[in-house]
Amino acid sequence: MIVQIGDPLILNLQILTDIYDDESPETIVDALSGFYQAAKLYHAALQESFLADDLPAVSAAAHSLSGICGLTGVIRFATLTHQLELAAKAKQKSSVAQLMSEISVHWPVLEDQVNVVLRTYLQSDA
Repeated sequence: MIVQIGDPLILNLQILTDIYDDESPETIVDALSGFYQAAKLYHAALQESFLADDLPAVSAAAHSLSGICGLTGVIRFATLTHQLELAAKAKQKSSVAQLMSEISVHWPVLEDQVNVVLRTYLQSDA
């Protein structure tokens, strides 16, 4: 049984379980853990690329991050990173800066939600 925790626009577990066709705690924990590890790397690459003013690298990291977010049910972050990808491709520096600011605010919220879900499902599995 899926236990929706928090805001489904931040993390929608129904999307995750639909994609995996499995709502077991093990699948949710494995998928979210894998997502979180990869997302941290892409997020760091995104920040580094932005600070280096490397818009092609920003676009590439945003594209990768958007893809894994979409596959995991991370709705708002997928939208932000997709918008960032497009802005970076179009060399719209002011839009890129604005989106990076929004992403920096949203990232800790996403991290918190992922950690709450992981703790909840790990406890339910114990």
